[in-house]
Amino acid sequence: MSNDDGRFVPSLDSVAKKLHLPFGVPDFVDDIVKGTSNRIGERVIKTLVKTWDATGGGPFAVGTAGGLATSKAVDATMDMFLGPVFERILKRLGMADIPLRASLCASTIIGLGTMRWVVKTEPLASASVDQIVDAIAPTLQRYLTGSITKAA
Repeated sequence: MSNDDGRFVPSLDSVAKKLHLPFGVPDFVDDIVKGTSNRIGERVIKTLVKTWDATGGGPFAVGTAGGLATSKAVDATMDMFLGPVFERILKRLGMADIPLRASLCASTIIGLGTMRWVVKTEPLASASVDQIVDAIAPTLQRYLTGSITKAA
């Protein structure tokens, strides 16, 4: 596919379009799982925050107009992250407890997106990408690759 000036433009999958990503979800997953597994949380947060900051909040800004707080909008947003994004990542990593882990990851991203771009809660709304990565990536990393059960 090419744009008006003849340059190649990749065809985006439907989830990438809904999430306002300039890259396909399979490409995103491939890029995220490359490299060491102990930095995956950081790569996810950094990529998504930078991408959505550049578009004024991406799916979360759109969600404001449609009422992100409605259960239908929340369910649709969760569905976009669960299977297409986090379940794919977790399968590629060979993790157990994929449904629980994917739900925890999606809830983290949706919570971040809602507070940063919809509610615009300070200081989160004006925090730098690095501040957000430093604060949230360790938790996302644990959900992706760490222990999610209480030790006996």
